[in-house]
Amino acid sequence: MARKKSNDSEAVSMDSLMDALTNVVAVLIVILILLQMDVSNTVEKMLNDLKPASPEQIVAAQQQQTQIQQQIKKQQELLKAPEPTPQELGKIEADLSLLEDSLKKNNAGLMALDQLKKQVEAQKIIEAEERKKTDAVLAEINRIKALLDQTPIPKAPEATVVRIPNSRDIPETADIFYCYIAGDQAHFVDPFEAKKMVMAEFKSNERILFRELRKIPKKADVRVYDQEKTVQFFAQRNLKVRNQSISVPYNKPWTRLNYRITFDPKKGDASLADMEQEKGRFHNVCNRVRSSPRSVLIFKVNPNGFATYIKAREIADRFNIPCGWEIDGNTSLQAPLDFEVNRLEQPPPPKPGAIPAKPAPKRKLD
Repeated sequence: MARKKSNDSEAVSMDSLMDALTNVVAVLIVILILLQMDVSNTVEKMLNDLKPASPEQIVAAQQQQTQIQQQIKKQQELLKAPEPTPQELGKIEADLSLLEDSLKKNNAGLMALDQLKKQVEAQKIIEAEERKKTDAVLAEINRIKALLDQTPIPKAPEATVVRIPNSRDIPETADIFYCYIAGDQAHFVDPFEAKKMVMAEFKSNERILFRELRKIPKKADVRVYDQEKTVQFFAQRNLKVRNQSISVPYNKPWTRLNYRITFDPKKGDASLADMEQEKGRFHNVCNRVRSSPRSVLIFKVNPNGFATYIKAREIADRFNIPCGWEIDGNTSLQAPLDFEVNRLEQPPPPKPGAIPAKPAPKRKLD
């Protein structure tokens, strides 16, 4: 009885297993059917989406296929080729080494070439800047040349001929007048008239300028006047002879004062153009000098006035006036007055070992 029960339970277990397997297979079959349907739809959709190839695409595909087949054929031939021997491998390795060395040299050459290119570019920049400077200089040269072409060529002045004097002494009793020549102007300086004017002012105010009497044994007393007062007195006077100013400056270390005649070098008594006239102002000056039989005319010539001096000397010689000339670029003349004043300071001591000054050369006539 017990054995029969065992067989029945085993039969029940196998039936359950078979049912389960059958269900699984059925599910798998359903899944496969669904997958097959989906794949079919997908393939059909892909085929429907594919565009038909054009003749050119077909030709290109055929050419590509032919190239691929040739490459496959070459690869197959290479596979069939015998393996290289050790000697051939050694040669290949040597060739590779040479190729590597050549590549290294080429790389070094390329690097040097890059540096040279950079240097060339930098040199081109410098050259362009220098070219700009050169063009600017050339333009300035051309501008200056154009200005020079438009500038008239100056003519050299005619040579000035000055006679070498055939000198002779000036008489001691001569009355010396002066004519300063500066540029194209002649300045007639009459020291006698100037001194007369100064002394007239001095005599009129001698009392207020007096300082003291200086006693000299066995000689007449000397009247000494105050230098400070005298100079200040004449500074307040406006003394003039024509366009020439007369002044009395300080002479502090000494006991004699000088009167000074100063003129403006551009405003003379006569010009070179005036001298060309038959009866110009310089002719009147010569008439005035000639009126005194003891008159002598000394020309003081500035180096810039030789042409004016030659014309003035020609006129003076025509009037038979005794003349002399000397180089002088000053614009004033001074001479001593006839009275004594007190010193305002002591004269400077002579320098030790100093050579005594030579007397000025005696003025001559020519």
